[in-house]
Amino acid sequence: MSVASPSVSNMSSNDVFAALDALDTAYRALDDLQLHELRPTDLRALVVRLEEMDKHVGAFQRRLIRRLVSAPPPAEFAGASWAQVLARRLRISVGEAQRRIVEAGGPPQAMSA
Repeated sequence: MSVASPSVSNMSSNDVFAALDALDTAYRALDDLQLHELRPTDLRALVVRLEEMDKHVGAFQRRLIRRLVSAPPPAEFAGASWAQVLARRLRISVGEAQRRIVEAGGPPQAMSA
């Protein structure tokens, strides 16, 4: 029996952060595992599963960025573009931030410094 996921109307940031905490716990558990006894077929299967998980995380991040950039940047960034805001917050280049915004399907951003 599957549990219904919370609808948009009753979902809170607590739900999202709880899911991220569970994901973080799972990643830490993976980090602690010993891989030296696994067979090559098991290792290949793990690579495939991790690739699928990465795709899910990437898709979620694109949805998140698309939602984020649909609103004006916060006032505390003094007129900075979303690309500049993301670059500062994620410690990436403005060009990389712009690439992520475009990949997410968000509006193009001016890249002026």
